[in-house]
Amino acid sequence: MNSMIKLTTLREIKETFGRFFAIFAIISLGVGFFSGVRSTTPAMALTFDGFLREHQLFDYRLISKLGWTDDDLEAFRAMPDVRYAEGSYSYDVIYTTTDHQELVLKTHALLEHINGIELTEGRLPEALNECVLDARIKELPELGSKIYVAENNYDDTKLVLSYTELTVVGYANASYYINFERGTTSIGNGSVAGFVYVLPDSFDSDIYTEVFVKFDEDYKIYSKDYKHYISSKEKAWEDAIRLQADKRYDVLFDDALAEIKSMAEDSAFASIPQLSRAEELMDTWGMGSISDILGMSEIVTMYRYAEDLGVVTREDVVALFSSYGMQDLGELFEQIIDYYPEVYLLGRGTNVGYACFEGDSEIVAQVARVFPIFFIAALVCMTTMSRMVEEQRTQIGVLKALGYSEAAIMGKYMFYSGSAALLGCVFGYLVGTNLFPRVIWFTYQLMYIHMPMRYAFDLKLMITAILVALICSIGTTWISCHIELEESAAELMRPKAPKIGKRVLLERIPWLWRRLKFLYKVSIRNIFRYKRRLFMMVLGISGCTALLITGFGLNDSVADFAEMQYEEIQIADASLVYNDGVGDVIPDSLAEKLDEHTETYLLIHEASWDLSVKNTMKNINLIVPHSFDQIGLYMDFHTEAGEAVACPGLGEAIIGNSLSKRYNIKVGDTITLYDDSMRELNVRVSGIFENHVYNYIFMSSDTLEAQLGEPVNYNAAYLNISSDADIYQVSAALMSDPNVTNVTVFAELKNRLSSMMNSLNYVVLLVILSAAGLAFIVIYNLTNINITERIREIATIKVLGFFRNETSAYVLRENLVLTSLGIAVGLFLGVLLHRFVMAQIVVDLVSFRVHIKPISFLYSIVLSFAFNFLVNIAMNKKLDKINMAESLKSIE
Repeated sequence: MNSMIKLTTLREIKETFGRFFAIFAIISLGVGFFSGVRSTTPAMALTFDGFLREHQLFDYRLISKLGWTDDDLEAFRAMPDVRYAEGSYSYDVIYTTTDHQELVLKTHALLEHINGIELTEGRLPEALNECVLDARIKELPELGSKIYVAENNYDDTKLVLSYTELTVVGYANASYYINFERGTTSIGNGSVAGFVYVLPDSFDSDIYTEVFVKFDEDYKIYSKDYKHYISSKEKAWEDAIRLQADKRYDVLFDDALAEIKSMAEDSAFASIPQLSRAEELMDTWGMGSISDILGMSEIVTMYRYAEDLGVVTREDVVALFSSYGMQDLGELFEQIIDYYPEVYLLGRGTNVGYACFEGDSEIVAQVARVFPIFFIAALVCMTTMSRMVEEQRTQIGVLKALGYSEAAIMGKYMFYSGSAALLGCVFGYLVGTNLFPRVIWFTYQLMYIHMPMRYAFDLKLMITAILVALICSIGTTWISCHIELEESAAELMRPKAPKIGKRVLLERIPWLWRRLKFLYKVSIRNIFRYKRRLFMMVLGISGCTALLITGFGLNDSVADFAEMQYEEIQIADASLVYNDGVGDVIPDSLAEKLDEHTETYLLIHEASWDLSVKNTMKNINLIVPHSFDQIGLYMDFHTEAGEAVACPGLGEAIIGNSLSKRYNIKVGDTITLYDDSMRELNVRVSGIFENHVYNYIFMSSDTLEAQLGEPVNYNAAYLNISSDADIYQVSAALMSDPNVTNVTVFAELKNRLSSMMNSLNYVVLLVILSAAGLAFIVIYNLTNINITERIREIATIKVLGFFRNETSAYVLRENLVLTSLGIAVGLFLGVLLHRFVMAQIVVDLVSFRVHIKPISFLYSIVLSFAFNFLVNIAMNKKLDKINMAESLKSIE
């Protein structure tokens, strides 16, 4: 490109800066949105990877029912590629606070190298009676206060802890618990409130409950390389842990054999009848109760070898169980025996937070694929440049006549479009990849612990965005120039003949066409005369309207789910969890408080069970009311369409709609549930009710009793409080009862969930602003093109005496019609796009209602017309500046 062409190109940019800036803006907006959302998943993964790398999250977690010793630990450390291997302890422990709050906390040993924690306040433990608490516990005890090991813990749990009082010296986040999920338990209220870390020596045990292994590698999380590396280790490690478990088994065998031989030689022992001898043997081992027999690995091992020696037969054991009223448990006992050589090799995928993060981060990547903003931007850019080349065909003819080569002429326009596209692409990429990931990551921290966002520069993504932008701009420019340059210079210097007018559909309806004003007829003909402009305008506006509806619809679907849950579905005021009840008989002190402080209450059995579906286990909350007669005072069972759902009968259950949708469970299907003791329930789904928080399954007490063969032990209650009572005072009064472990006020839970979801407004705002910006630029750009290419026509009507407002209406009326058509199409597309986006947003324990409020459609329509109005104001100034004389003689 010689200096003259360069000069004219720069002058062209200056004189038509509005068009140049429009290309820059629409490319930067499209690239910014597209690359910003697409880079969010890599940025989240990089952030998570850096955090876990810093804190050395385990690669393997090794569990044996017999536990691990220091000898086992040394053997694991000697395995190839092991960076660290550390023995640890993990117990579910019930603690009480100084204000009598009862918490079930997962108690862990603070390891030196693996599964590190990050303090949010305070310090790490230095003494054996100090601890660090989960920073996300709802009501944290104050630093310096104490928590106490409750008396209602299992005896073996209390024995393994060196101290029954722990001083809280810090709060922390843990790499082992990166999301809000803390798991379930068979003690307390069935839910783990958080974690507590103590020094390893705070456990009074030589047997580790688990071993964590970290390999000497630093592959990126979730990468194919990491997954392949771990899978290649699996066989060797399965053999290794089995070998060590067998060695541990042999040690127990030698101890048991020595003790049994000693007992067998005792003549007094040998004279006891079979049943008494079996009981005496159990008592000698300190295992006199059935719960101890079922709970201790040593008794199982001793039994196996005692049976081989003939000291105790299987019949003796069955008789022993029968004496306690437990029939036919020989088979169960055999299963328990097999259960205790058993070992587990668990990878990172079994960690809930690690597994959930992979799925949750992919949601953003899926959403990024569906927004058409980049596509719309590219099409508008193509239209802009093709129109510019057509508009300047006379200048192209002059340049060709002056002897400039086709390459030089093409270069002028390709530089114009390419520079705008390149600048817009770079600007959009840098802003988008910084802004979008940070905003979206902020919302994800509602579910995950705080980790500083790391910037992920994706060279491939940037190059892709630049190439697409340049192809759309330069490629279109080259094609348009090539077509024009095929004509001779003389032909190019003459303007193209205007398109032949064609009859439109309305003209075929004479009675209607005759009644239209002349200017309306002109506008209608112009709209359908320029079909490419019609297509581009409708496509651009419909895409923008669809994005607006999707943005508002996201807010509608997410923002009010808590209100729907606790105002329309779970209509009880509160729930209460208690202990020391027997069947449906609750402690007297609690009964008195309930009668005094509540209007009505309903006893329920609430427990955590696992739903077996699609070769996976999904944790659910099983609710068994004492009676379904009064359930309507506490739960409103209805479908998403508002139809009532009947209460389940014998052998039946009703489930929440989130379970139904996620696992394709329909009415009439049979589902299987397991508890932590592997007891099994098989029930038919009789109904599916709307539910948005947690995963509930309801069944009758008759069903549970029939399948488990034992009476239901109620442990919770739904409460309705008198309207004139202060619900928080009532909650405090109930919590003062020693039998109450937890009271949940649903209004408080609703407010907490609602405030959490309010942060999603930032994401919604980004979508709406992007759509708004796109809509404005599309309308502005296409209107600018429309005016520029019809400048002689507009000058003519001004010469004919059209007033200012009439001239504006003549041109801008078409914008209004095209905007209306685009909005109409966009309303339909927006509903489809919103449904697709919501289908990608799958959050555990929360189900969103997919709906768009009527006001959101109104907002989208009003905003689209508002952008049209603003553009019309800007274009009016351009119409005023049209010089009639120069415009009419421009052809010469």
